[in-house]
Amino acid sequence: MSGNRTWIYCRIAHGSVLGPDAIEIQRRRLEWYAAQHGLTVVGSSEDCQPGTTMDRPGVQKMNRAVEQHTVDVVLVFSLDRLCRKIGDAIRYWHYLSKHGVRLCSVSDGEIDLSMDADIIGTLSSGVI
Repeated sequence: MSGNRTWIYCRIAHGSVLGPDAIEIQRRRLEWYAAQHGLTVVGSSEDCQPGTTMDRPGVQKMNRAVEQHTVDVVLVFSLDRLCRKIGDAIRYWHYLSKHGVRLCSVSDGEIDLSMDADIIGTLSSGVI
């Protein structure tokens, strides 16, 4: 894995049955994963709202770091913590790939964003 500057992103749905400590528990698990895999945490953000839209303050904060090229890896607990819609996931994977940032989750490891970037680009542009 080249480049280890990592952004941690946590999300729970508002009113989660997991309680008020859920974000902190998620963050600790992500920090542990990062340490175990030689990743250096350089920033983090969180949201306490549904994952049905990517227009969330924590995602926007993470995007600023991606666009400023201060991160190499976005780390989430699982992909559904990032977003719930497949179209949003594809667009976001394309966005990260375009900025040279890798996506990794505790539950799935590193997500291969290179899976035919042409197809991802076509899907994200709405051509198909």
